[in-house]
Amino acid sequence: MKTLVIGAAIIDIIMKIKRLPKSGEDILCSETVSTVGGCAYNVAGTLRGFGVDHDLFVPVGRGMYGDMIAGDLEKLGYQILIREEESDNGYCLCLVEEDGERTFITVKGAEGRFRPSWFEQLSQDAYDSIYVAGYQVCGASGRVISDWMAGAKDRMKEKRVFFAPGPVITDIDQAVMERILSVGPILHLNEKEAFDYAKQPSVEDCLRYLYGLNHNLVVVTMGASGTMYYDGSVMRQVPAYKTQVKDTIGAGDSHVAAMIAGYSKGLDTEQCVRLANRVASAIVSIQGPVMTGEMFEQQDFAPYILNGCSKHTNVEG
Repeated sequence: MKTLVIGAAIIDIIMKIKRLPKSGEDILCSETVSTVGGCAYNVAGTLRGFGVDHDLFVPVGRGMYGDMIAGDLEKLGYQILIREEESDNGYCLCLVEEDGERTFITVKGAEGRFRPSWFEQLSQDAYDSIYVAGYQVCGASGRVISDWMAGAKDRMKEKRVFFAPGPVITDIDQAVMERILSVGPILHLNEKEAFDYAKQPSVEDCLRYLYGLNHNLVVVTMGASGTMYYDGSVMRQVPAYKTQVKDTIGAGDSHVAAMIAGYSKGLDTEQCVRLANRVASAIVSIQGPVMTGEMFEQQDFAPYILNGCSKHTNVEG
């Protein structure tokens, strides 16, 4: 069976700066790199590294950016499932400060205009896992994607559906969010996103609140503090792995992708989170959001998949 990855491939323009400028201030950029990125593309990169069979369901436009993305996908061996002839893809300006923290400015293109007709080619029976990126459920695309999900609610509930709302979590239309949550997806978000949406006093309270909405696993990443998850009965914190941070672009994408890969290889939830923490630590130690195949081999994630991990830190039984 396959994983379906729904979202975007865009161009990331990565600019290294000492710090974010104040309003009206001029600063110098020390380095600039342009590469293909986007949450879905980044997730697919990690799945590819683990050898997980998947389809990348991203709109590829016509124009300077769309043609760059098409060339990259073809080089990687992907079938382009959506070719949008009427518009180009967007891009993201990624400002990376000295400590590795990143700030995004996104310009939407074809990837922000999903059409119902695009989903007609998909057979939901072909997939046992589905990933949906948050950026693509904002605006009109959110109605299109959530309608497709909720339209087959019973079938969706038989799969592992992963929803990573990202930093736009508070901008998603309430009706769209309700339709997505109605299929009981696994929620994957970071600490700030959890607090912004749940508005609770602690991470534990945020997890309980969010579980009350999706009635399924909720995973909250907390940077150097590790990852906390709650499945309705067990709340657990899994420690992070120490690393030298180069930039944090793609950390969340690699984390959720590693969990998808872990489940596909038979790991339990704690083992998946532990693997995901390890993969995310590797991603933040390099520049850019995706590891090459050679980088994957150098990291040697195999022991985490073959043996799993038995140690854990209980927060609440």
